[in-house]
Amino acid sequence: MKIRNVFIKAWAHRRDLRNLISSIYFNFHYLPFKDAIKLPILLYKPKLLSMKGKVKIEGSVRYGMIRMGFPTVSLYPNSGITYENLGGTIVFKGMCLIGNNSAMSIGPKGNVCFGQDFVSTTTLRLTSYDSIKFGDRCLLGWDCILLDTDFHKLTKLSGGYSNGHSPISIGADNWFGNGCRIMKRTVTPNHCVISAGTTLAGIVDVPEYSVISGIQEIRAKAHGVWWNIQDDSIEY
Repeated sequence: MKIRNVFIKAWAHRRDLRNLISSIYFNFHYLPFKDAIKLPILLYKPKLLSMKGKVKIEGSVRYGMIRMGFPTVSLYPNSGITYENLGGTIVFKGMCLIGNNSAMSIGPKGNVCFGQDFVSTTTLRLTSYDSIKFGDRCLLGWDCILLDTDFHKLTKLSGGYSNGHSPISIGADNWFGNGCRIMKRTVTPNHCVISAGTTLAGIVDVPEYSVISGIQEIRAKAHGVWWNIQDDSIEY
C-alpha cells in the first residue's frame, strides 16, 4: 500500500488524524516496515508508559484492523488507552477493537494473544505477567478485568510458597457481561456466555454452549497458607 493511500484513508476517517503521529510511531516501533507502512494499528488518546517488548500481527495486515482507545461507550470517560509493555509479547491474530478508558500492562515475561475479531467495548483492565490467551470472536462488555498474577505470593506453613501467577485461557466465542473479573488459572470452554459480575479463578468445568454465573457460596479455598508481608515477592 502506498503512503499516499494510507493518508487518504486516514483523512476519510478524520478522527484517526488526531493521534496519527502516535499511531505512526507505534507501528514503526513494533512492526516490520512492510506492515507498519499500512498503519494496521490505530491509537486514540494513547498514554504510552513503556514501549518495550514485541507486538506481532499474524495473518493478513490491513489499515486500521486494530484500534485501541477509540470512544465506543459514552457513559465512560473518553480517555483513550493506557499502554505499558515492560518486555512481554502481544500477538494479534486479526481484527481487534479495545474501546475507551482502557489500560494494558504487560510484564517483562508476559504474553497476550488476541484471537480474530476480538472486541472489548470499554474500560478493559488487562494485566499479564504470565500468559493470557483469547480464542476467536471474544466479546468483553463494560469494565472487565483480567489479571494473571497476584503480584505477591503466599507463604505455606508446611514450607515453600504459592506460585502467585498462572496462565489464563479464554475459549472461542466467549461473551463476557459487564464487570467480570478473570483471575489467574481461569480456563473457559468455547461458546459460552459469562454473566455480568462473574469472577472466575480456575478451570470452568461446564459443557460448551453454557451460561456461566459467578454466584457461589463462601468457602475456604485453601488451608495452611498466609500472607507474609515481609516475604511476598514472586519470580516469573
